[in-house]
Amino acid sequence: EQKKKALEALFFLTEKRDGRIKGRKCAVGSKQRTYDGYDKSDGSSPTVQTDSILLTGVIDAHEKRDVATMDIGSAYLTAENDEEVIMVLRAKLAEMMVRVNPELYRPYVTLSAKGVPMLYVRLSKALYGMLRAALLFYKKLRGDLEDMGFEVNPYDPCVANKTIKGAQCTICWHVDDLKISHVNPKVVTQVCNTLSKTYNNKCK
Repeated sequence: EQKKKALEALFFLTEKRDGRIKGRKCAVGSKQRTYDGYDKSDGSSPTVQTDSILLTGVIDAHEKRDVATMDIGSAYLTAENDEEVIMVLRAKLAEMMVRVNPELYRPYVTLSAKGVPMLYVRLSKALYGMLRAALLFYKKLRGDLEDMGFEVNPYDPCVANKTIKGAQCTICWHVDDLKISHVNPKVVTQVCNTLSKTYNNKCK
């Protein structure tokens, strides 16, 4: 049963404009609809409303706030997976895992009927491609902001505010892209640094 439900793994390589090579591994989450009965709404995550971006932009300009934008790198992998999800790595992907840690992974590699190496793994993190990955990351980011003292706007769940040094600090976010504003540039820098530490200095 677990093998039937196992998600396939994909690995994409792209060349950046500056010549760097970027790799991304993701899961094919379509089986989660077939076997787990997921509806599209089960894994959807809220994103900031266009009106919120426009309104906060007007406020930023009127109050002459300092504004910073931030991207959280490898965002989904920072969120814990709250259910059992099995994924199968085939051929080169299985071989790559064995190279990373032979003692850990080699004993679990099997061969398909056609002799292709296969490795079944359990996903402990919200991997891109899982149907609930975006929602799991949203919950983590919202929780981290609330732990920092921010209060989420009741009309837009992707806008949060906190009064810092007598003035309002506002954060709007779309998945892993954030806009942070406050009249004091030092406050904006401090918030950015706090978030960066929270996400293992992978923010830029």
